[in-house]
Amino acid sequence: MRMRWLSSRLFITAVLIAIVAPSMAAPPDQAEVEVLEHQWRPDAVWEKIGKTKFIWSATLHNHSNVKKRVFVYYDLLSADNIPLASNVANKTIAPLQTAVIVSDSYINSNLLPRVKSSRVTVKFRFPN
Repeated sequence: MRMRWLSSRLFITAVLIAIVAPSMAAPPDQAEVEVLEHQWRPDAVWEKIGKTKFIWSATLHNHSNVKKRVFVYYDLLSADNIPLASNVANKTIAPLQTAVIVSDSYINSNLLPRVKSSRVTVKFRFPN
């Protein structure tokens, strides 16, 4: 009788651990870090190699009460939303603070006229 009681307690404990453990390890909520704005501009043209340097920036706000390390992916997109150039930068943002991430990258100069928009994606792990 005592053995049955003990085994049922062990079973209940195992079930509770299986339910609670994954929720404790859940990734942070993407909404905790908000993209306030982003922009890009062409910078220098490297004619010999056929590339144009571009500068991009993204302004992010950390809504949480904990420090967040973010990886910011920046894409220049065609009219079909196909990435023509991409880059990634990372930064740690203090709790309840706003941060500006600025970086540069290169795009083939012949693709520059095809750029119609840009996109920012924020992730909390690299690569993701």
